[in-house]
Amino acid sequence: MIQSIPPALLLILCILSMIDISDGSSSTTSPTHEGEDKNASSSYTKYQHYPPYCSTPQEMAKRAIPPLNHGTSNDASHTSQLIHVTAIIRHGARTPFMGPPAYQCWNDYWTNENTGIWNCNLKTYISPPAASKDSMVVDGSGMVIEEMPDFLFEKRYDALSIHSPLDENDDGSVHRRTGNHLNGTCQVGQLLHRGYDQEIQNGLHLRQAYFYDGNKTADEHAASDSRMRLWDLTNKDNSSNSKNNNVGDLTKPIYQEPNLRYRADDEQRTLMSGQILLRGLFEQELLAAEKNDETVVIRLHTADYDVDILTPESATCPKTLELYNEAYQSDEYKAWIEKSVEAKTVQAFVKNELGLEEIPPSMLDCLMTTICTDRSLPDSLNDYDGSLGTTPWDEGDRNMGSSINAITRVGKEYTNIFEQITNFVVKNYTFSYKYNNAAFPKLGMGPLWKEIMTNILPIVDPLNHPPSASSPPPKLALFSGHDTTLMPLLATLGDEVWSGTEWAAYASMVIIEIHEILNQDPDFPSGYAFRLIYNGNVLTSKMDGCAEGSELCDSQILVKQVMPFAKYMERDCAASTQSSTVVPDPADDLMTEMEMATHNLLVAPGGVWVVVALVISSMALGSLLMWCLMRYRMRKYDAYKSENVLGDLSLRAFEADDHYYHSEQRPGIDSAIPAGYGATIGDEKKLDEDALI
Repeated sequence: MIQSIPPALLLILCILSMIDISDGSSSTTSPTHEGEDKNASSSYTKYQHYPPYCSTPQEMAKRAIPPLNHGTSNDASHTSQLIHVTAIIRHGARTPFMGPPAYQCWNDYWTNENTGIWNCNLKTYISPPAASKDSMVVDGSGMVIEEMPDFLFEKRYDALSIHSPLDENDDGSVHRRTGNHLNGTCQVGQLLHRGYDQEIQNGLHLRQAYFYDGNKTADEHAASDSRMRLWDLTNKDNSSNSKNNNVGDLTKPIYQEPNLRYRADDEQRTLMSGQILLRGLFEQELLAAEKNDETVVIRLHTADYDVDILTPESATCPKTLELYNEAYQSDEYKAWIEKSVEAKTVQAFVKNELGLEEIPPSMLDCLMTTICTDRSLPDSLNDYDGSLGTTPWDEGDRNMGSSINAITRVGKEYTNIFEQITNFVVKNYTFSYKYNNAAFPKLGMGPLWKEIMTNILPIVDPLNHPPSASSPPPKLALFSGHDTTLMPLLATLGDEVWSGTEWAAYASMVIIEIHEILNQDPDFPSGYAFRLIYNGNVLTSKMDGCAEGSELCDSQILVKQVMPFAKYMERDCAASTQSSTVVPDPADDLMTEMEMATHNLLVAPGGVWVVVALVISSMALGSLLMWCLMRYRMRKYDAYKSENVLGDLSLRAFEADDHYYHSEQRPGIDSAIPAGYGATIGDEKKLDEDALI
């Protein structure tokens, strides 16, 4: 029974908030069709090659955080100590983010059982806080901090299944097409089991890089280097080489604030991705706490999704939309579109082979959510082998060699069309991130950079940004967001850091390490250095101002790069009143003329009395017209009441004049009522309730 489970274990399950359970109570595995989210043992088996976007286990293994390089003179000459890490992740593999008709792919995508039904076995557990005082966690002053849960709820997206008939598959198994957007038990944009495995691996990458477990830490892991030990679990007295004792709180568990700050937007896939990563990172500590019957609380910081700042948004900053539109109305973009061989090839293919008039915005997601979950691509699209790779912005400068046919149509067949579509769609979308020295992402990602730097500035610049004794900067700050978090963030760091030709794959991770320089070094005048890592690749030297080939760079280079636009409320978000992106409305000119005329009249001598006279005369004229109209209608109404006269009136006149009885259908609930229901007065027949659903 649920009461027999220790409260601490309940809380851990609630925090982890996910577990993989089959829909049935039996321990055996029932047959599944391709529309279901398969477990790890059967993943990535349908295709011989998978795009890096899919983040297969082999691809995830390549993203281990590398140890500090001892091979360059810059890095070998100093002594340092890692004291802070900021990790920004993209969520793991997910379901499509929309259903039909907005989400367009190819003609039979939604009618085909193979691609049009999404069932999920990954469940979410939630719990209300307890009301009893015995379950409350209080601090030293007696203030309630948290409340331990007494029980859990398992959340399932299967409520509409009872309204749906069972369909039989070719192999004899059955499935149910529910009324959900994705026709099954998956939520739109929901994290999949594959995404679970990816984020567990991300958590292990962080642990192997920054946690030292003594003999348990392999030599090839970054944490085998004492300089990389954010946490030394063998050090019982928590001593450190660092001179900076203002980071985190060594007296508290490593998974609690201020040692950890966990931030995500309010989407299921981002919330759960961060939770899973933290499970991979802290699982040993969480299990140890459970055995000791300790209360485990990991705080999550989030906000209303529509105004959150983990992606560029225009709700609170209209100028971001203006800068976005400027990019796509620029001569530079038009020149690229007109000369792009990929654009012409892809547009022709989509029209001739897929039956679509234009390339839908969801095309990249259609391709990736299909191939990355072992669903079947149309034969015309099933040609991915990775041989083309990403293509540069200017294909004319690229020596294609033997791959020249890869971007042209050969006879009646398209070659490498999967990669051609991917490359074109990626560059078409990311153009706004690169345009005009990344003006759009710098404004759009300014609030997130401010939040990130709030954790870093008290460390690297304590004189101007003194740390708070009550709230010191965290040792680890985790931000769980989207592809549209990572790509614009990278774009703001300089033209060489991110090319814009490759999409941020599932479970991608950007890491900013802060190292304290323990001895005086002219290469690091601030006394602190940073290292920038993206999916296991060190990118520090690609930033302007950082030495070529060096993994560490003075922290002030990072500060000078991002602080000019690391702003939130102080941003200049007002859209230009004369923006070329706004199409003038003819009514705007008329309203402006009327406003100016009224203003000139009021300021003229005697103008106020003229306005008063106009108002009074308008009221009198309006009253006279209303009296005439009502008198006219009453005469007609008297005529309608007379049976003799009614027979002489045409039905057309009755329908045209009596709007009480024959009003047009209104949008909303009226539009859901079939013709004939309640259309006549005096009809005692009640509306069928199902007609309104």
